[in-house]
Amino acid sequence: ERKEELYNLPVNDEVEAVKNMHLIGQSQVAFREWNQKWVDLSLNSFADIENNLFEAEGYNHSFRFLKASHQIDQVESQITLIDEDIAAIRNALADLEKQESKNSGRVLHALDLFEELQHRVAENSEQYGQALDEIEKQLENIQSEFSQFVTLNSSGDPVEAAVILDNTENHILALSHIVDRVPALVTTLSTELPDQLQALESGYRKLIDANYHFVETDIEARFHFLDEAFTKNQANIRQLVLDNSEYENGQAHEEINALYDILNREIA
Repeated sequence: ERKEELYNLPVNDEVEAVKNMHLIGQSQVAFREWNQKWVDLSLNSFADIENNLFEAEGYNHSFRFLKASHQIDQVESQITLIDEDIAAIRNALADLEKQESKNSGRVLHALDLFEELQHRVAENSEQYGQALDEIEKQLENIQSEFSQFVTLNSSGDPVEAAVILDNTENHILALSHIVDRVPALVTTLSTELPDQLQALESGYRKLIDANYHFVETDIEARFHFLDEAFTKNQANIRQLVLDNSEYENGQAHEEINALYDILNREIA
């Protein structure tokens, strides 16, 4: 009975349905692999079952009941394995058939995230400083990925389209994280640190004019070094190397605090 149920499953019809989708690329490769598994199974495994059943009947007719029982057990094990293989094949075929519509549903959410990100950048472009060009370039790259996805999904390769969509979603999330971080880093590097350095230099000049004398002879050089460090760190912002930028901002804060300590110590 289990054997007949397996024989009667509509796998051939399901194979034909997917074949008629005229898949290309990775989708076609996946279909060919599963189709070949079905061909091998239907030609070889079913034949093995028939042979084993025939042998079992022979043992039964010759009253070799123990051998017949062993053969039947072997057939049952084969049928169980074939049942699992057929289930895997049918699930894979169903996934291929549904992949295009599944992708179409998923891409709507990704597009919403992308449009929200585009809007944020456009509305607050002044907050991104020298990072803006690279952010806009990455937005254009994501736009190109969407176009590539649409082409693949509509022309018969929904499997590869799904891979592109996965990558696109990851790129959107990564760029969103970058866009979240950049404004604070830009404010620190372009406004807060230069203002602190300017106030520090101004205070130092006033102390020098008031005839204060400092043991340290490299204070002016350290001011100059900080100014250069700000300029160099702009390259990190420009290239979106934000961890480096954050580290350099922290180093600059520490140096400015150390210089303030020198001035305060002299006043005290």
